[in-house]
Amino acid sequence: MTLFYEKAIEDAILGPYFIHELGDDMQSEEWVEHIDLLADFWLAKMLGEKTYKGNFIGAHIKLPQISRESFDRWLKLFSLSVDAVYVPEITEVFKKKATLFSQQFINNTLKI
Repeated sequence: MTLFYEKAIEDAILGPYFIHELGDDMQSEEWVEHIDLLADFWLAKMLGEKTYKGNFIGAHIKLPQISRESFDRWLKLFSLSVDAVYVPEITEVFKKKATLFSQQFINNTLKI
């Protein structure tokens, strides 16, 4: 998760979202909690662990400035990050799930 966020916070499109919500210090308590929450989310989605207790769509509805372009960028940076960490068989599973989640976000949070 950290690799993705290192890329995202420096990105011209995604960086402002994360900095606005969490600040620019990835060592801060807010960032650590966010990364832990996302690690729990992916454990739940990839391995069926009962670790994630949040609402991944509800958490993003409060961000009215999210655009289709930001989802496209998120998916690109996420894909690059998993490519750098996992073997191809695992990256494909992550990418398929990430694409589905991105589509759910778009369908539920954007006025298309």
